Amino acid sequence: MKGFFFKISILNSFLSKWTSFFLFIFLFAVPTVEAIPFSQEFKKDSDLINLKVKSIVDPENIKPGDRFVLYITIELSEGWHIYSLYTEEFEKQPLATKIFLNSDIFVPNGLWEETPYVMEWDGALGKVVKTHQKVVEFQRWYSSIDSLSSGSYKLKGDIIFRACNNKICNLPKKISYETKVNILGHKK
Repeated sequence: MKGFFFKISILNSFLSKWTSFFLFIFLFAVPTVEAIPFSQEFKKDSDLINLKVKSIVDPENIKPGDRFVLYITIELSEGWHIYSLYTEEFEKQPLATKIFLNSDIFVPNGLWEETPYVMEWDGALGKVVKTHQKVVEFQRWYSSIDSLSSGSYKLKGDIIFRACNNKICNLPKKISYETKVNILGHKK
């Protein structure tokens, strides 16, 4: 009988080494393999937000010193939202959408206005927030400086926003917009 138990102990030793090896591979390699598709899937979900940005001015043709309105429209994918420009109660978190015009020759007149926001529960943040869904329009009055020569002038700027879908929130993203205004002749 002694030989029988000796053979079983060798078999157990052999199996325990292979079991340990497979257990080692399973514990360390499988979570690594599983983490890659998970993070890629998360990235794909967070990039599912498709948005279109349009910017126009009205009127397109002005004289030096005249005023015009800059309109920026953002169209969001179904199920996604961005936050209002005015979220004072969330100063500690960068939720508010921000719009910048990178120009020294066009002077803002007043604050940005936005389409009415919706107060809703945001599942990703776990609180009620001011949001915009589907299509949102922002507008602001500007005037050109008096000393501009006639010609076409580009208006370039940036929008910084966070988009959420009640499951996940993207980190703040920056997108650019561009339009133009035509300066005609001199102001009389």
